[in-house]
Amino acid sequence: MKFTRILCFWLSVGLAYFLTPNFGITQPSKSVSKAVIATCQNSIFKTVPERPFRIGDSIPFKIQILFRNFPYQKNTQLIISPEVHFEKRVVRLATMRFLAVTDESRISEVPDQENMALLTRRGDYNFEHEVVFAYEPGVEAATLEARVTIIEGSVSQELPLIRISNRGFSSFSRLLEPTLEIMDLDYEKEKLCVKESYQILYPANQFDLSYGLNQGAISNLMASLRSSKEILEIQITSSASPDGESKDNENLAFKRMESIHKLVVRELMTRAVNPMTSSEVFAQGFISSQWNEQPWDSLLHILSPKQFKGYAKLKEILTENDNIASKKEKLEKILRDYPVLGETYFPMLRNCTVEILSTPSDQSIIIDLQQFNKEKLPKNTSCIRLIQMALAAESTALSIRIYQKAIASYPEDYRAHFKLGMIHFQENNYAEAEKGFQQAALLNPKSAESYNNLGASQAMLRKYAAALQNFEKAEVLQRQSLPNKAYAASQMGRFQEALAWYAKDASMNRAVCHLGLEQGLEAVRVLQEQEASTAASLYLTAIAGAHINDIALVCESLKSAISKDLQFREAAKTEAEFNAYRTNPQFREAMKLPSGLLRSNP
Repeated sequence: MKFTRILCFWLSVGLAYFLTPNFGITQPSKSVSKAVIATCQNSIFKTVPERPFRIGDSIPFKIQILFRNFPYQKNTQLIISPEVHFEKRVVRLATMRFLAVTDESRISEVPDQENMALLTRRGDYNFEHEVVFAYEPGVEAATLEARVTIIEGSVSQELPLIRISNRGFSSFSRLLEPTLEIMDLDYEKEKLCVKESYQILYPANQFDLSYGLNQGAISNLMASLRSSKEILEIQITSSASPDGESKDNENLAFKRMESIHKLVVRELMTRAVNPMTSSEVFAQGFISSQWNEQPWDSLLHILSPKQFKGYAKLKEILTENDNIASKKEKLEKILRDYPVLGETYFPMLRNCTVEILSTPSDQSIIIDLQQFNKEKLPKNTSCIRLIQMALAAESTALSIRIYQKAIASYPEDYRAHFKLGMIHFQENNYAEAEKGFQQAALLNPKSAESYNNLGASQAMLRKYAAALQNFEKAEVLQRQSLPNKAYAASQMGRFQEALAWYAKDASMNRAVCHLGLEQGLEAVRVLQEQEASTAASLYLTAIAGAHINDIALVCESLKSAISKDLQFREAAKTEAEFNAYRTNPQFREAMKLPSGLLRSNP
């Protein structure tokens, strides 16, 4: 028994000797290599471009990492996590992983890991890591840091934060103007509205309305213009008969159109109910005008062999290949031989036609609206009728209720969803507008207008990739909007494409694209060529001046912008573009409040 106890004692001592860390085999170090730490701390971090900037919510920029004389240790890994540091919070960006490889022949055996780069014994290495950062207020004054973690075998160590940039993030793209085009339904095609036509005839060589041959048409036109209905568009077409000199005929046609145009504008702006503003009346596409001299051939469309005995002879003259002078001589002779042409038929060519597309405004619509408010509208009221009622409604709230009724009764009719989306868009409720247009496009995949407006709603919600896809779908359906495509593309950083799509008058947006392409001089040129400068365009000019390091342009433009709108003084206080000039006396002078405001605000 004693021997057994002694044996157990020595066995326990032996086990303790071999199993205790202080004895036996050497244990791994509890910290990573100091040489690797020093290399990481001395590596070079910078952004590409050097000024980290954001365009939209999905624009990447690159972080460049240069390692020098990396001490290759077996199984060494580096994890680098860029971070944007605000005053009170941190946003982590995409992580980059590095693996140090001592034996290049084993590179193929390295496990395929996402964002894994290899450090091999080939010299200094410059790596580019792409990251994305969504704009947030205050980012102009944020800093860009890197969190580095070193892993050697089973040991890891996180290093103190490494500063990449303290210059903040530029957000000049917030100055992009969302000049989005919204498309409406073809009301006439959809039978949602009423098209009225009025034709005024004129005696020879007359254009004044007081000489109009049918005063009844003029009276009816004026009554229509003075009514309370919503007018969607007006088309004026004026013409002169082919007798006489062409230049005189075209002049007459223009004067007839001009007299009607003046009448239309005056009546719309002075009507007692719902008068229109000048901006509404002169909006692009609201009133379209054209004038021309009617050709002799047009007589063949209003005559027939039974009506006019000389029809065959007239047709023969018009279709023969004689020269113009000979043909004109024959036509003048036929005009003398058949005076009925000048007395009866030529006045039909001396006319001015006015076509008005408007919402229904008859008494039955008013009665239906009253019935709807009393909840007594017949259940079988058609979807078209409901939409007509909504168009004629006196308030937006009532229109929304009627569209919702149409959707509940006719959920498969895309027009009610579309029109409800239009109202939400006009009310800046873009999330609801997106739902309406999305449903309209789903119910009618051939509706280019639905795709275009869906894209516009998504652009306002910063869903630029989806917006561009829908603009392209509308384009396939023959309804192209280059400004819409350009806006979405520029927000996604596709500046070259956006420049090709923006019109020359989109100066602000073109300048932003040039800045995104690091073309500061071009941005300045575009902004200085525009006809009138706004506070926003002057502020953007100051930013462009910073890109080309023109302190005089920066200060001059910034001072002018602040004098027009004080909000740009507050913006300039944190604008990353101006960080290099903070201590410059000229810049500090430009940032002062305008003298007039100093006097009024002691």
